[in-house]
Amino acid sequence: MSQVENLVFLHGWDGDPRPWQPLLAAVREQLELPLHCIGLPGFGERSAEPWPQEEALLQQLYQSLPRNCVLVGHSLGGMLALRLAARPGQTKIRGMITISANACFVARDNWPGMPRCTFESFRAAFERDPHGTWERFCALQSQGDKAMRALLKHLRGRRPDIHPEVWLQSLDCLAGLDNRALLQELAIPALYLFGRNDALVPRAAAEEIRASGAPVVVVAGCGHKPHLSQPGQVAGQLRQFVQGLSPTGAPGAAPFDKSAVARSFGRASSSYDDCAHLQRAVCRQLVNMAEYHWVPRTIVDLGSGTGFGTTLLRQHFPQAHIVALDLAEAMLRFARSERPHAGGYIAADAEQLPLADGSVDLVFSSLALQWCYRLPQLFAEFGRVLAPQGHCLVATLGPGTLAELRNSWARVDTGVHVNRFLPLADWRDAVRHGGLQGEVRREQRLLYFDSLRRLMQELKGVGAHNINRAARRGMTGRARLQRLGVAYESLRQPRGLPVSYEVIYLKLARGGDQG
Repeated sequence: MSQVENLVFLHGWDGDPRPWQPLLAAVREQLELPLHCIGLPGFGERSAEPWPQEEALLQQLYQSLPRNCVLVGHSLGGMLALRLAARPGQTKIRGMITISANACFVARDNWPGMPRCTFESFRAAFERDPHGTWERFCALQSQGDKAMRALLKHLRGRRPDIHPEVWLQSLDCLAGLDNRALLQELAIPALYLFGRNDALVPRAAAEEIRASGAPVVVVAGCGHKPHLSQPGQVAGQLRQFVQGLSPTGAPGAAPFDKSAVARSFGRASSSYDDCAHLQRAVCRQLVNMAEYHWVPRTIVDLGSGTGFGTTLLRQHFPQAHIVALDLAEAMLRFARSERPHAGGYIAADAEQLPLADGSVDLVFSSLALQWCYRLPQLFAEFGRVLAPQGHCLVATLGPGTLAELRNSWARVDTGVHVNRFLPLADWRDAVRHGGLQGEVRREQRLLYFDSLRRLMQELKGVGAHNINRAARRGMTGRARLQRLGVAYESLRQPRGLPVSYEVIYLKLARGGDQG
């Protein structure tokens, strides 16, 4: 996993570097990375350049990108960033963040966006009176922001050099872009940021993007320019995202000790089942992904925990020999006592399986392998122990998990408070290089909690509280917890406090034969 080496900012429709300056200053305080700003033709320093056709534009922008970068784009810049990140064969972009960027700026096919008639009216007004319409656009960008007056004054105080013909062509580009299909096809990690009160991108669009499985963060009290009105908060989200791509600053290194993982889950063995609502739902879905005609003789349940998955496997494959394998001996003792459905119990690490070559017909693992960071070694072990017609069914967690909690903590301090997991792209690479083939996909699950306290209790109850090496030790102060509570409460919805889980599913086989 190559490290992130650059952070690149792509301007929006009114683009020049000035709106990025507050965010750049905040990012410099939190990340030691080179920062680059890239403008669009016809805007800012590139105001004399014509607007090219879409493919030529994307080629220009891609050529200007440095290697191993995270690309951040606002509005039109965000929509173009997604197209750049999704280009076949692109190798420069490690991750992507969009700010206030809809999948379709203009509404179409029931996708929420600006009504077509409103956009056409705005375009016609701009053609008649560019500078007056630009003033109106500043007001729209500021609308709904808790710092609306100061923001509007700032935007109107930087009057750009407007080239009407080029700006109209860019508006037409904005109206024509349709990135809906790319949301699910994107192979690299991404994060989609929105202002809750954005007057240009409906909140329903953020929910549609979330429903597609993409990680979404909605910033409270902001309009169309959250990076300008709340630079510290947005910088914290960027920092967390970048750290999630390079968890410890060393490729392939784990941000936590495996012995700490074993102790944490061992202590949770008696409370796990009472708190594992998501875990049980995902486990059931994973078992249901098995083909009806599979008849595995030997199954290994990796990260078997309290034995819930082993029980489902026994019901699904009553004749199979099932081996329950877990890092935590206390979990195995609990499972042997309360759910004795396995034929064998082994305390071991999934990256070093004490199993014979070619001895396993089905490797099954539900929400356990997110604690593995040496994916090449993990998949080498899968390949070694799998029989010639063997299969893998895996559910794990991606970096979008607990995004709301992570981003709320980012408003309190710069510490590491939430466990960080590897992105979908790393799992796909490991599958490809490990000699297995099949389906790799993700889904976004959204839970709701009555209170932050209840969420923290449930995380502790399943052993998934913060065990990062970089975590602060000792008690968390009451004042900091109060600030965390205030930050999280700003995200409350009618159903409660939202909690996102990015679940990655792998259905694999040797030689690609999933049947």
